[in-house]
Amino acid sequence: MARKTGVQENGAYTSTDDFITRTYVLPILLDKKRRAAIIKEHESNPVGTPGKAGHAGIGHSEDLQRVVDKFRRAPMKGKYVRVCMEPHKDYRIGIASGVRGEPVKILPKSFPSEDACEHGVFLKRIKDLLGEYGEK
Repeated sequence: MARKTGVQENGAYTSTDDFITRTYVLPILLDKKRRAAIIKEHESNPVGTPGKAGHAGIGHSEDLQRVVDKFRRAPMKGKYVRVCMEPHKDYRIGIASGVRGEPVKILPKSFPSEDACEHGVFLKRIKDLLGEYGEK
């Protein structure tokens, strides 16, 4: 079988994403104070608050924004997603297959709100990213 080319393996994207992660994201997550600060910030405002009626929205700090942007760049296969099982009562974390039309694998832990579930997704992504780079 022929060896895949860099284009087929998406090598440029992978290398760039790894550089950005090591340079801008890991320093935030490896610093315990910075990591605790972004976790606390995310828990109180997981998706940001949009502006309305002439008032500016409430965004995230630069540190949190860098980490969230990293998570948004992840491929769909294996990505954690929020799944509504029963509106306003039961939200779960799902794992996307990355294939259109294939069902999401739903994890058993239930969350009482969209925000709580979104924060649960965030914590799982942090744990997985640190594990991927050999950290705890």
